[in-house]
Amino acid sequence: MPMNDVRAKAERLEQRVRGWKITGGVLFAVVIGAEAWQIWTPNPLLERTGDLLTIAAFVYMAYWFRRYAPVQAVPEALGRTASVDFYRNRLARQRELASNPWRYIAVFIPGVALSLFGRAGERTVEQNAAIAVVGVLLFVGVAWVIGRTGREMQRELDELL
Repeated sequence: MPMNDVRAKAERLEQRVRGWKITGGVLFAVVIGAEAWQIWTPNPLLERTGDLLTIAAFVYMAYWFRRYAPVQAVPEALGRTASVDFYRNRLARQRELASNPWRYIAVFIPGVALSLFGRAGERTVEQNAAIAVVGVLLFVGVAWVIGRTGREMQRELDELL
């Protein structure tokens, strides 16, 4: 692969990672704000407990990513490694992060489930079934997107070899 292609792909990857970080930060702020608001409104205790668990899951995942998936600064890494090696390492890191999407999703299941079913007694069986289906589809969809990202990273790694 020509060096200019490697540099262009590395720059695109860095832009995507920055985009993911910005999107994640905005999502974090919006969800934490919405969940905090729901805790302070008069909702059933079970629903508020689910909201607290969801906040705890977001805080835990933010800590986990900050602690175990730190992002290395581009200029510093480029000074120590060749462009292809740097790009390969970045792809491998992103692939590893996306290789097991359920590791990220599972921590949200208890909080979301309690939030969604905090008022289950006030709804019909059909409404509760529809909520359950939407909840499962949401989790499966997020897992699919994360897994697809991992597969894209693997394809790009394969192209480098």
